[in-house]
Amino acid sequence: MTKVPRWVRPTVDAAMTVVLLLQMAPSQLGGLYHELAGIAFVALFVVHHAFNRGWVGRARRARGQVPRVNAVLDVVLTACVVGIAVSGALMSKHALVSLAQPSLAHVVRPLHACLSYAGLIVVSLHVGLHVPVVCGYARCKKAAWPWWARTLVAVVSLVVGAVAFRRLDVATKLSMGMSFPDGVTPLPFLLAWHIALSAPFVTCGSLLNDALVARQRTKSQE
Repeated sequence: MTKVPRWVRPTVDAAMTVVLLLQMAPSQLGGLYHELAGIAFVALFVVHHAFNRGWVGRARRARGQVPRVNAVLDVVLTACVVGIAVSGALMSKHALVSLAQPSLAHVVRPLHACLSYAGLIVVSLHVGLHVPVVCGYARCKKAAWPWWARTLVAVVSLVVGAVAFRRLDVATKLSMGMSFPDGVTPLPFLLAWHIALSAPFVTCGSLLNDALVARQRTKSQE
């Protein structure tokens, strides 16, 4: 089997991240491009898992809480992506019109929004848990920050994330309440709000990974 070049995996992951963020701005992107971006994200998601199928097999056999947490998040994220793809197809007005079911829009639309934001949150946790992998892509070592620096980053990300959570009305979307896409905020600012929303979850994922690794190391030394 041909070995995948080192640059391919981080490129796919970066493309997934960019496309996912763009997906959170359907009004600014336009209906056709929103649907095409959704199809592209699903394709990149499949390619990502194809490249990492060896990791999935090792995670099933591995012991410890880190692989288990990663496996659970992977299952939840896959369920979200499948739900987003199906609900998006049922609402399609451009790329997949033959699959559309307009009569179900009142149910499918809030479900689509709910799964989109749930997926963004799970992706953010996933990225946080894989900070060492991201550092490996960048060929740098994860910084061993002092406790006060980690605390400061956690507090700042939490505050910024809370403001973004309220600004984007995420609670309504996650509860499948009546909510409409933001068609007023310029695209760069709307993307910035979503990055701010992701920040505390990325931080929590990173801190959780550190805690689980430290616990596993302590157990192995006992």
